[in-house]
Amino acid sequence: MKKIMMMVALVATALFTVTACGSDDDNNSSSSSNSGTTVTLTAPPYKNVATALTLANNTENIRDLRLMESGGYMLSREVAAARATRAGGGKTFEFGKFTYSGGVFTLDNGMKITIAAGSGSTYNVKMEWQNGTTIETTAVADLSAAVTAGTQTDNLCSRPWNIETMRVMGTYNGVTLAKDFNGPINLASIKKWYEDNYGKLKDQFDENCVIKGIYFDSKGLFAINYENRDSDVGVWRWTSMNNGELNYSWYEPATAISLFTGAAAVEFTQSPEKCKLTLKGKVDTTNLEFVFTMK
Repeated sequence: MKKIMMMVALVATALFTVTACGSDDDNNSSSSSNSGTTVTLTAPPYKNVATALTLANNTENIRDLRLMESGGYMLSREVAAARATRAGGGKTFEFGKFTYSGGVFTLDNGMKITIAAGSGSTYNVKMEWQNGTTIETTAVADLSAAVTAGTQTDNLCSRPWNIETMRVMGTYNGVTLAKDFNGPINLASIKKWYEDNYGKLKDQFDENCVIKGIYFDSKGLFAINYENRDSDVGVWRWTSMNNGELNYSWYEPATAISLFTGAAAVEFTQSPEKCKLTLKGKVDTTNLEFVFTMK
């Protein structure tokens, strides 16, 4: 069962991506039809200032900067001995939220970032930490993760997604078992249920490894934020945007391997504030189905 819990996190990930169904952060709204239901959805609050940049060499070794439409940010650092990321590369990731005012992005760790157009296709980036550390460097737009623009993309990127309930079903040798979980979702509980029924998993998760939320940006990045565990970062692409179908893999695109594949479908239920996502796939000889209700 190779790294099945990585699959579970991605599963949670893909879920969120396909399920994006609303936000109350902005008054700009549009209609989207899926699964025969039409709902009113709101635009991401930072759609007009979101950006994805690759930074030139700098003293802080920061390589990637993502400022997402929903108000989440991601910084990656190149390090000599990084933790084993999902892509196995030499990067670590920092994740949090930002606010924007007067041309300045203020991160929740106190860092302030200004971005100005430079010569040609470059940008001038200034980062100021609370302790007085300042770097000024150049950057280029990250064009490697283009995602089709549209209402569904806006829906997906409108806010962080949280799991309300999850139903896991597994079929092996014609026998199907199911288990319901209520949010917040603890990965250790899912791991235990799987091992009780289908066999040992290699990945280990502490009891407090809880999924706090998942963020997506329109450049094709997602980040899974946890309690008691470093964030995981990956990439996603629509395979059928109108049908809410997508592919996903761990960061970064050149080396990531998709660990879980299958059919995904999203259904808007009850109101724009709640969605249901069904994800099907296969791990080794076990057919799995995850049904998420998200808000």
